[in-house]
Amino acid sequence: MAESKRVQLATIDTIIFDLGKVLVDFSYTEFFPRLRRAGALIADAEDFAAQVGLVEYEEGRIDSRKFFQRVNALLDQPFEPGVLEAAWCQIFTPIPQMLNLARQLRGQVKTAILSNTSEIHWRYLRERFQLDQFCDSCLASFELGAMKPGAEIYRLAAEQLDVRPEGLVFIDDRPANVEGARACGWRAIQHQSYGQTCEELIQLGIPCP
Repeated sequence: MAESKRVQLATIDTIIFDLGKVLVDFSYTEFFPRLRRAGALIADAEDFAAQVGLVEYEEGRIDSRKFFQRVNALLDQPFEPGVLEAAWCQIFTPIPQMLNLARQLRGQVKTAILSNTSEIHWRYLRERFQLDQFCDSCLASFELGAMKPGAEIYRLAAEQLDVRPEGLVFIDDRPANVEGARACGWRAIQHQSYGQTCEELIQLGIPCP
């Protein structure tokens, strides 16, 4: 078993983390009520995404100005752009254990982030949580023009990172994204907790702190 782990460790040179719900948490529990108080009719996150074209935004097909126009169009009392942007960015909180894991693994292998996200969130997250301290490379869907779990984003990520699919491990909380990665030949872990993710990394021969 020890010999097998040494062989696997030699083949894995890159760990790619999802961002939301893996390294950084997020919640709409304050954002949606604020929009509703201003007149928005929003059932849930899926309904909001459909109404404002969030997929278009996170694929880079519309810009931030257009996105915020669509959000304000839901409201009886539109927000000033700066107020709306601040509220849109205040949904995030760090997950310290996982950020620390990324930082420590960076000393052993190449580390990267691959996130379905938008221009405003990406800029805010990179500045607020100093993501470049934790990973060697940061890749966002709006820049790549593709989103998980589509095959194109995994192909583009492997190309930009210059890694072999069989030489990496991908960590994401969403089952569809994990399956999408596996379909492209990637090893992948569905993140549910710090302990579970560490255990699965250890099984692949990657020492965890």
